[in-house]
Amino acid sequence: MNRDFIAGFLGLLLAMGYYAMAMNIQNSQLADDVGPGGLPKIYGLLLAGFSLLLMLRARFRPEPVDSKQRAVAEEIFAAKRGLGILLIGVSYILAVPYLGYPLAIAVVIAVAALYNGGTLSLRMAGIAVLGAFGLWFVFVFLLHIGQPAGIWPDLIEGLRR
Repeated sequence: MNRDFIAGFLGLLLAMGYYAMAMNIQNSQLADDVGPGGLPKIYGLLLAGFSLLLMLRARFRPEPVDSKQRAVAEEIFAAKRGLGILLIGVSYILAVPYLGYPLAIAVVIAVAALYNGGTLSLRMAGIAVLGAFGLWFVFVFLLHIGQPAGIWPDLIEGLRR
């Protein structure tokens, strides 16, 4: 089994769970013919279909013998990269209650760019700030999804006294 087959299998499991959750979405009096679970069910079916295609492609694609060592080295490298991204995500989760959403997400954007080979520059800082503002605007302003403010309101209130 190669990593494409494993990724397809995990995607299939995710699709089954997603579809099962979509089946539990309740209809309301305002629901149309498709219902509120229609689009999530379609997404679940599409994910299952693409996962099956990935599994089939991985199963029937021959792998050259000399590339096995290279494949193992690539998988170890990919696992290390994945762990690095996971650490960035965990750090974000731990920092967001203190830093607040906009600052924490700006730091995540910058750190992820650095981790993926970017260079520290004013351009990167601008991208991080604009990206954080854009995400804040979408989630807080447009979608009205509250995000952690961090310690800043308390600090500003303390400075006012």
